[in-house]
Amino acid sequence: MAGFKEKTGNRDFRRSFFTWLNLILLVIFYPVISVYGTGQDPAALLKNLTQTFLIILLVSTIIFQWAIFGVNYLGVYFEGTGLRGVGFKRIRGVDFAWAAAFLLAANLILSGLAWFLGQIGLPMLGEIGLLIPTTGGGKVLWVAVALTAGICEEVAFRGYLLTRLRLVGRLQSWVIPVIVSSLVFGICHAYQGIPGLIVISTYGLMFALLYIRTGSLWPCIIAHFFQDFSALFIPH
Repeated sequence: MAGFKEKTGNRDFRRSFFTWLNLILLVIFYPVISVYGTGQDPAALLKNLTQTFLIILLVSTIIFQWAIFGVNYLGVYFEGTGLRGVGFKRIRGVDFAWAAAFLLAANLILSGLAWFLGQIGLPMLGEIGLLIPTTGGGKVLWVAVALTAGICEEVAFRGYLLTRLRLVGRLQSWVIPVIVSSLVFGICHAYQGIPGLIVISTYGLMFALLYIRTGSLWPCIIAHFFQDFSALFIPH
């Protein structure tokens, strides 16, 4: 455990009120809100989105995710580790190489998984593309959404949740934190239906492995941003 703390920048970690608050927010509150907000028919929800409501939804998402980031920041501040304790290190050129390699491998694997799910009667929702705005201003907003997701979701689900589950639980391996964080990440994308939950949980697993392998949050942030940003140009 001492080696793990040193390696991840958490040598001075101490539990605080915000540690428990963050774990409750990320493991319980965030997933419940996502499932409740989706309702019983995510496909119908996406089909009925107007551009005006979509813009409101995207702005609300940005505000909500930065609010979660704020609570995460309070957590690392009172825990005595700062953002270094969740993987914010000096950005390097190799981080971009890791991100590019990850995106290539992840998209190949996830495409195969989506194909397999379709073959067993669990096709991905074809309406996901309806989340992409069609107006010029909406597309600019989408870039802000992609940047927000890249930073805030990676801090929350990889940098914070992975390390804090291991620290609080005094766990000797990453296995349980990886499983929990991946499932929570998938549930928080409940609007994509059951097939989407499976695919996104798998994606979360791959992001977790990337974070553990590199020891830095930057490859995850870069890859996450470009994955979402590319949705403006790649048909769904």
